[in-house]
Amino acid sequence: MEPWLESVANWLPSGGWYYFWLGLIAFLESLAIVGIFVPGSVIIVLAGFLAAQGKGDPLSLMAVSALGAALGDFLSYLLGARFGEVLFQTSILKRRRQVLERARGFFLGHGGKAVFFGRFIGFLRPFMPMIAGSARMSPALFAGYTLISAILWGIAYPGLGYFFGASWQQVQIWTGRLSLLILILGALLILNHLFWRYLFPLVLKLVGHLWRRLKIRLEGWADSDFSQKLAQRFPGLHAFALDRFSLRKSTGLALTAGFVVSFVFALTFFWISRAILRQTPLAQGNQFIYDVMPRLHHPASDLLFGALNQLASPPVLLLVAAFVLVWLMLYNRDFSSLILLLGFPAGQALLLLIKLMFAHPRPRPYFPHLETALSSFPSGHAFSAVVLYGLIAYFLLGRVRVWENRFYLTFWTSFLALLIGFSRLYLGAQWLSDVLGGLALGGFWLSVLITLCEMRFRFGAFPLRRGWEPFHLSPRGRLWVLIPLGLLTTLSICLLIATELDLLTQIKSAWP
Repeated sequence: MEPWLESVANWLPSGGWYYFWLGLIAFLESLAIVGIFVPGSVIIVLAGFLAAQGKGDPLSLMAVSALGAALGDFLSYLLGARFGEVLFQTSILKRRRQVLERARGFFLGHGGKAVFFGRFIGFLRPFMPMIAGSARMSPALFAGYTLISAILWGIAYPGLGYFFGASWQQVQIWTGRLSLLILILGALLILNHLFWRYLFPLVLKLVGHLWRRLKIRLEGWADSDFSQKLAQRFPGLHAFALDRFSLRKSTGLALTAGFVVSFVFALTFFWISRAILRQTPLAQGNQFIYDVMPRLHHPASDLLFGALNQLASPPVLLLVAAFVLVWLMLYNRDFSSLILLLGFPAGQALLLLIKLMFAHPRPRPYFPHLETALSSFPSGHAFSAVVLYGLIAYFLLGRVRVWENRFYLTFWTSFLALLIGFSRLYLGAQWLSDVLGGLALGGFWLSVLITLCEMRFRFGAFPLRRGWEPFHLSPRGRLWVLIPLGLLTTLSICLLIATELDLLTQIKSAWP
C-alpha cells in the first residue's frame, strides 16, 4: 500500500467495527428519507478500493454491504406501509416532490422491476421501497426483488472499487503521476459541489431562521420600556441600532449582512496571516506541499496548469475586464461598470499594500520564468481570480432566472478560482498559505463590492441616476459590437496562453 493510502487506512477502524460501520452506511443509504443525505454508494466503492490495497476482506465487505442494503429496504417498506402518507407530507419530501412523483410514476409503470432497478438509479434509491410499501405491494414479491437487487448491489459496488484498486499500480504505469493528480482534482470538484449543493443552502436556511428569531426579539425590544427610555435619552444611538436591521434602507440589513460576510472572510485572512507569522502547523505544511507537487508533474498536466495560471495573469485579467466593461456599458449597467472600473483596481492596490507589509519570501518555482520580486503572501492570482471572475458571475446571476443554472454558474466559477489557486501550488510559484490567504482576501473584497452593488440595486443608493442610458443600441446592434470584440478577446487570450505553454515546453525539454 502506498504511504498516502496507508495513512488514510490508519484513520479507519479495524476488525469487526470496520465492517459494522460499512454495513450501517449501506443500511442508512437504503433507509427512507435518511438515504437522501448519505452518500453510501461512494463510500462502499472507496471501501472496495481500500480492500484491494489490503484494508479489509473483499468478500466480507460485499456480505455486509448486501445485508445492510437489504435491511434498509425492508425497514423502508414497513415505514411506507405504516406511515406512508404521513412521511410524504414531511417538509423534506415536499421539497423533493418532483423527484418523488417521478419515482411514483416509475413504480406504477414497472411494478416489481422498479424495486429491482431503483436500487441502481441514484435519485430512486431512497424512495422506491417506501413507495412500494405505501402502495401495498405483496411482501413476498417485494422481498424477492429487493434481495436479488441488494445482493447484486453488494457485489457490484465494492467490486467496482476493488477492480479499480487492484489495477491501481497498472493505471500508474499507464498514466504516470497523472492518475493521482486526477484523484486530487476530483476531490476538489466533489467538495466544491457538496458545498454549493448542500452546505451553502443549509447555511442560508440557518441564517433565515436566526433572522426570524432576531426580528421577533427586536420587535419585542423596540416596544420595551428600556427601549423607550433609551430612545428618549439617546435618540441617535437608538435609531442607529434599529436602522441596522431595516429592510427599507440601503444602510439597513443589506449593509449589516454584507458587513458580517466581509468580517468572516477578514477574520479567516487574519487567522491565516497569524499562522504564517507564528509558524503554526499550517505554515509548516507549506514545505510538505511544496515537496509533494513535483511528484504530480506530467506533460499533460503541466500544460493544463500553465494555461490556468495564465487565466489570472495581468494581461489576461486586463483583457477580460475590458470586455466585461464594454458589455456592461452597452447594456447601460452604469453602477456595475463603475464597480468593475474602480473596485477591481482598488482591490489590486489593497493586495499590493498587504504584500509590501508582509514581505513573505517565495518558494523557488519549478519553472524559473515564474520568479518575481514581489512578496509571496497573499497570492495575487488567487485573489484576482476570486474577485474578477466572482464579479462576472454576480453580474450574470441577475440575468439567469432558472435556479439550477444559477447553481452551476456559481459552482463552475468557484471551481475555476480553486483551480487557478491550485495551479500556483503545482507550478511551485507560491506556498499553500499564500493561496489560502489570497482566496480569503479575495472573498473579503468580493463581498464588499457585492454589498455595494446590492445597496444600489435594491435601494437606489449612491450617485448616478438610475435608468440613465447613454447608449441606445438595439439588441442586434449590441451583438454586432460584442461578438467581434469577444472573438478578438478570446484570440488574444489564446495567443497569450499558447506563448506561456510554448515556454513551459521549452523549459521542460531543457531539463536533464
